[in-house]
Amino acid sequence: MAQYGISVREILKRTVIVEAESLEEAIQKVEDAVEREEIILDVDDYDDREIVPSEYFGNGSGEVPEGEDVSSYWHIGEDN
Repeated sequence: MAQYGISVREILKRTVIVEAESLEEAIQKVEDAVEREEIILDVDDYDDREIVPSEYFGNGSGEVPEGEDVSSYWHIGEDN
C-alpha cells in the first residue's frame, strides 16, 4: 500500500484598525506590534483550513517514495 504525505494548514487571521498616514505605515505599525508580541493570534482567530498533498513528497502528488524515512512524521494507518 502506498504512503502519502498530506499537509494540514490552518489559517489564523485578525483585523486590526490602525491610524496611519499611509497603507505602508499602517502595515509597518502592525508588523512592529507583532514583533513586540502585542498582537498574538490564538484559537479565536481561526479563519480557514486546507488539507492538501504535501509539497515535500512526490513533486506535489504527496506520494512518499519507497524507503523514505518518515519516522518523524505523524502516521495514520490501518489501525486509525
